[in-house]
Amino acid sequence: MTTATWALALSWPGPLLVADCDAVGGDMVPGMLAGRVGIDHGLLSWSTAARHDLPVAGAAALLAEHGIQVPEQPQTTLVPGFATAMQGSSFTLDAWERLARALQRSRASLGRDALVDAGRLVSDRGCWPVLRAADQVLLTVRPSVRSVHAAQDAVRRLRRELGDLTTVTALVVGDGPYSAGEVAEALELPLVGVLPEDRAAATVLSDGGRMSVKSMRRSSLMRAATSLASKLAASAESSSDVAAVAG
Repeated sequence: MTTATWALALSWPGPLLVADCDAVGGDMVPGMLAGRVGIDHGLLSWSTAARHDLPVAGAAALLAEHGIQVPEQPQTTLVPGFATAMQGSSFTLDAWERLARALQRSRASLGRDALVDAGRLVSDRGCWPVLRAADQVLLTVRPSVRSVHAAQDAVRRLRRELGDLTTVTALVVGDGPYSAGEVAEALELPLVGVLPEDRAAATVLSDGGRMSVKSMRRSSLMRAATSLASKLAASAESSSDVAAVAG
C-alpha cells in the first residue's frame, strides 16, 4: 500500500496532501524519506493543535502546518503518521472523525486533493472514519491466491464498515498466475488500474533506494502510476477530493 501511495503521490498532476493513516505504524517517512526529513510534526501534533472546538476549515488548514514538503515533489505535502502501533492506538475515534472531516475540506481550505495510506484492513479499530469519507478507496491486491484470499476478507470488512462498496475498486499490483481482470472478478470489484512489478523503482519508494529522478520518472512503475493518478485526479474534480489506498 505504501509503495502504491508514494507512486501516486509523486505522479499526482496537481497540489496534493498525503496523510499516512496506517494505525499500526506509518512507513512513508521511515521508507522513502528516512533520514532526510524531521518527524516532529504529523497526525499526533495535528490532533493536539486541532482542538475539539476548532471549525473544520481551521482543522483542515492546520494539516499543511503539521506536514512536510516532499523534496522530490514540492507541490506535495505529507502528514507523517504514527511511529508505533501504540501511538496509533492512542488516536481516538473522535480524532479519526475530526481528521476525516478535515481531509474532506482539503481542497476548499488548502487547494489540494487528499491521498491517504490507510494500511492493512485487519482490525475494527483505525482509520475507518477516513475511509467512509473517501470518494475513492483503492484496495491493493497481488494476483495470487494468498493475496486474493486476504483481500476478500478486507472486502467483507469494507462492506460492513462502509455499508456498501460503491467507492471501492481493486488496484492490482505486480505479476502472478492470474490476470488483473480475474482478480477484480474474484473480489467482485471494478478494476481501477494495474501497477507493474518494478523492484528497482519500488525499492526507492519503500526503502529509500538510490535512483536518479530521471530514471525514476521513466520506470514502468511510475509511468503506470502517472496514468492512474491522472485518472483519479480527474475523478476527484467532481467530488470532495479524498482518495484512500488500503489493503
